Amino acid sequence: MTMLTFLNKTDYPAQFLVKKGEQVVARLPAIAPQAVMQVPSTDDYQVTATTIIENNTYTSAPIQVTGASGFLAQVMQDSLRGTYDFQMVAGPSTAADRMVFQKTTLGPVTFNIWKNGRIMQSVVVPDSFLTRSVQIGSVFTIYAVINGVTTALVTTGNPEATITAVTDTSDLEAGYFTLLAN
Repeated sequence: MTMLTFLNKTDYPAQFLVKKGEQVVARLPAIAPQAVMQVPSTDDYQVTATTIIENNTYTSAPIQVTGASGFLAQVMQDSLRGTYDFQMVAGPSTAADRMVFQKTTLGPVTFNIWKNGRIMQSVVVPDSFLTRSVQIGSVFTIYAVINGVTTALVTTGNPEATITAVTDTSDLEAGYFTLLAN
């Protein structure tokens, strides 16, 4: 399994956020000073959909997917039982590098993208047959929040990269924090 490695070589806890294209793939808890953490860089995730119908909240069963996919949230009438069945179905994406979301229900639908048991990102589709999408590129974009300061972005196409947070000691940037990718 491929893993991204995060090193914190600063004197403060560092909290990293990782995107692959527009998709959030990791929100790490604060990494202690001089500590290391590894996270899988694979493209597998779960998606659920939630909506409100007649003041009741409905959530679909989770669907496990890898890579680009399309999702449709819909309410099916079960006339034999006199109930509604809210469901989400997955299929191929309309674009090779995107997760595409749509719904046919009256109310808005929130699609939650989960990874390792945590919600990474939510996409709201407010109107029927309107699609929303999240681009899932091949480049990782990473930043960290260290001592209340957000670092500049660093990018890498390497799914096994090591990202190191360091205190910048140069004359022009002394006291700031920098991310190094290798």
